[in-house]
Amino acid sequence: MSTLSPAVNHWTTLLNFIIQTYFIDSHATCILWHRDFPFELQTPANSEFIAYINIWPDNLSQQSLQQDIFNFTAFAETQLAYGMQPDALVQKLTIAIRETHCETFVAFQEDIPSFARSFYNASRISVWRSLRNKFLFVYRKDLQPDTAAYFDDSLFKDQPNVLIVEAECGNCSTFALKTNKFIGPLAEHPEQLYVLDRYNAVDGKFEYGVNLYMDKVKNLQGREVTVGIFDYRPFTAVDYDRQPQVKDHSPENIRGTVHIDGTEVRMLFALCEVINCTVDADTSEDDWGTSYANLTADGIFGLITSRKSQYIVGALYFWPDDYRYLDMSLFIGRSGVTCLVPSPHRLTSWLLPLRPFQLTLWLGVFASLGLEAIALFFTRHLAPSPTEPQYGLMESFQFGYITTLKLFVSQGSDYVVNSNTVRMVLFACYMMDTIVTSVYGGGLSAILTLPTMEEASDSVERLYRHGIPWTATSPDWVISLRGSGADRDVVVESLLENYHVYTYEQLTQFAKTENMGFILERLAFGHFGNVDFLTDESFKRLKLMIDDIYFQYCFAFVPRLWAMLPKLNEVIMSVHSTGLDIFWEWEVAATYMDGQQQEEIQASMYMDFDVGPVKLDMGNFIGLVLPLIIGIVFSVFAFIGELIYYRYSQKKAQTVVNVN
Repeated sequence: MSTLSPAVNHWTTLLNFIIQTYFIDSHATCILWHRDFPFELQTPANSEFIAYINIWPDNLSQQSLQQDIFNFTAFAETQLAYGMQPDALVQKLTIAIRETHCETFVAFQEDIPSFARSFYNASRISVWRSLRNKFLFVYRKDLQPDTAAYFDDSLFKDQPNVLIVEAECGNCSTFALKTNKFIGPLAEHPEQLYVLDRYNAVDGKFEYGVNLYMDKVKNLQGREVTVGIFDYRPFTAVDYDRQPQVKDHSPENIRGTVHIDGTEVRMLFALCEVINCTVDADTSEDDWGTSYANLTADGIFGLITSRKSQYIVGALYFWPDDYRYLDMSLFIGRSGVTCLVPSPHRLTSWLLPLRPFQLTLWLGVFASLGLEAIALFFTRHLAPSPTEPQYGLMESFQFGYITTLKLFVSQGSDYVVNSNTVRMVLFACYMMDTIVTSVYGGGLSAILTLPTMEEASDSVERLYRHGIPWTATSPDWVISLRGSGADRDVVVESLLENYHVYTYEQLTQFAKTENMGFILERLAFGHFGNVDFLTDESFKRLKLMIDDIYFQYCFAFVPRLWAMLPKLNEVIMSVHSTGLDIFWEWEVAATYMDGQQQEEIQASMYMDFDVGPVKLDMGNFIGLVLPLIIGIVFSVFAFIGELIYYRYSQKKAQTVVNVN
């Protein structure tokens, strides 16, 4: 490298200028070196350090990887467990991106197509991602006259920051600097190359002096962005009759057009207003789906993996398995996962006669009755009276407790009392018992006319404590609750055990009859999603929980390295700051959802007590009837026992008489 020819110096001068000018803010630069381009990477004049990774594609093999300082053997075994066998270049690029955070890349000649094929998978496997990727591709036409195959990969269609240095030969002093068109409809081939500038190495000047990595995203000139959605209002709304309509790429849609809207779809419309793009749709999937470690996916996530869509929404939470292989926008909105649970039933219990007084008051009543009985006992036994005999202990005790019980239930007594002392005590007991029974009667009247409800499972703590099952149509609802065992408490474990997945048809039936909780999504500004299974009949027996089981922020998922993601994030923050998201939610809910149903869901959180007259039924008196029934049953058994004992006594007496 120390003795460079003039031609080599031209390469070194130009490439170092590009790297030092446009790659200097990169974390690291990956250079795929080529034997026919021996340029020397130089440090800038200001001595700023350039971090770069050396990759020699012509010397990549499993043996060379084993000699690397990184343990590629363990990495390959991990990927094999996922069902993948990435080649040596994919492995090298993956580790370079993951460990050194390469954001800029340089490739030469025949390594260009192999790099383009490997880069996308390497960036997805590496997990680490950047929004500032730049690419520099260098080739000579004398080594490959027909270079069309170099630039037919999807990278040149999807990435805007592509610069290509073309020279006719190794000793040429003029270079053509090209880039991909990127903008415009896809039918006009945005991957096509055009000359951006020319460099004369002899004069050391550029012909036009333009920015070699211009911002192409600021005006896409009608380039299509396809959104993958299914009907999930108010987040996304799909309607085949409303206007206006956009192009639908679903093969099942014969008309080929569809009307789309929704709080999260409008964010894409806002983006296209800013960067001048066209919105298309793909409605071929009807579920969220899942991303897999072998870089495949199903549902709407599969639309991104298969390159059919670039933007998918539908109340998508932060799901780590999907984020690992895709990119996410900033948060679009907030969604709380809550439940409609069975409404509380009216309490009918044999404890109804005890409910007018609290336990402490009942203890006070029984204590006062005990004092009454003791006072009557002593006054009956000890109080002097010239007209009454001296009563014994048993007679005085019988008088005390029987009179106390009769006074408590407002019944008269057949005892004859001549003692003034006993009369005064009886009068005091009568006055106190009258007050107690009056208060008790008023409390019992209130309880009989005001319905008393059981405890509803309308909070997370009560949902866990009552242990009722809760359900929805997908296991994705509890992904956010699942985690390492150390992070879960007893409540979460119990809730996960009680969660069940059923079909939409089963949910519709269960909502009418079963003692279950049914998942809803509570949006940030008061509306509810996932309500299609609800009917008028189910509303009569369900109420809304007062809190959320958990909440998540909603995001848009996009392909890894999506060029429009930075602009999308800017639009999202602008929408949040202006309050448009509040207006969008209310307008979409009013347009595409049943407003009365939304109000009924919200109102079901609160019990509707009828303060007017209530017709009494057996439910009001079951607590009073049960003691009567129990008393009658015991009385019957006691009567039968007395009859048996009487006959036994008669027979025994007759036997004694006969013997004598």
